[in-house]
Amino acid sequence: RKDCADFTHHSILRLLHQFDKTSKHYINPKHPPSDTLLANAKKTVLGFKYFPDEPGVDSMCTWTENHYILFTSAAYLSGQLYPDEVFTNSGHTGREKMDINKKRILKWMEIRFRTGFSEWLSHVYYDEDLSPLLSLYDFAEDEEIRMKAAMIIDLILLDMALNHFQGVLGCTHGRSYENSKKWATNEATIDIMKLLFGMGIYSGFDSMSAAAFTLSSYRVPKVLEAIATDQSSTLHNRQRSGFKVENAARYDLNYTDLESGMIFYQNEAYLHPLTAALTIDMFDAFNWWENEFFHEFPPYKFFLRALKATGLMEPFARWLEKDICRNMRDEASILTYKTPDYMLSTAQDHRAGFGGDQQHIWQATLGPDAVC
Repeated sequence: RKDCADFTHHSILRLLHQFDKTSKHYINPKHPPSDTLLANAKKTVLGFKYFPDEPGVDSMCTWTENHYILFTSAAYLSGQLYPDEVFTNSGHTGREKMDINKKRILKWMEIRFRTGFSEWLSHVYYDEDLSPLLSLYDFAEDEEIRMKAAMIIDLILLDMALNHFQGVLGCTHGRSYENSKKWATNEATIDIMKLLFGMGIYSGFDSMSAAAFTLSSYRVPKVLEAIATDQSSTLHNRQRSGFKVENAARYDLNYTDLESGMIFYQNEAYLHPLTAALTIDMFDAFNWWENEFFHEFPPYKFFLRALKATGLMEPFARWLEKDICRNMRDEASILTYKTPDYMLSTAQDHRAGFGGDQQHIWQATLGPDAVC
């Protein structure tokens, strides 16, 4: 139950789907894993905590856009693998796991189809979206889930094909970190670009999904290859990504429901004026007062509950909105201009006057490690 356990979990699931003899995807390997390894892997799958409403205290991030699909797809595929077994932490059967998480997976997919990604063009988190989507494409027996997983993989690769320069995703990002902005070899997407499009390099630095692609039956559409490898044209790309919390009703979301709250948290809308009261309900329901990601909140528990009880949470949050909503990834209007010699990319006029944290708004890319 350490943070990022969900990343590792998908490699365990791939191991079990292919090498557990009870799996419908079993292959007969020349050198099979040991029975002890497989037994330990199964024990891990059956005992894992898949969602914040399940028992136990933890400090895992389960709610951001990439973590949400990692956890829900892991729960679904684990349930499919062991439909009649009881999952020891939650008490659910595998079939119950599938039923609960199918709805969540399809909702996540619907939001991506209609709005794109709140972690837009992220050279960190697209890698972590692709891994669970490849798991669903390779192993989900539900044809709707499998087909939609393939479609979203196509959409992510289209984003990458349009917004790279010589294999480097040197564009604006909804979430990014210092090292991957400065050095192309530290991008989690550069191995994917090399593997699928022949652009960039194999860095071996940090890419889960490049490994998954090599093991997957997914194949890149030829049109995406053509777009990605065209280095002679000048490209003027405009796209919109993400959605505004104020437009929740368009996506059948509301400001009181915990499942809707998990969707808003994919935008990191913790203290948006419209969702701040819901945050207190989520902290109480999921015991997030003890989650280390929210360690700033417990000293103010009484005060925050009082604000909610008196109906003052929304005006209080609106008063401080430009600072306390710095994490949020709202709708982004993206412009990328690419020539054979350089690329410019920006999220235009993005939340002017607000604080920020991991948003990377503007970049000029002159070469893999020549960036401004």
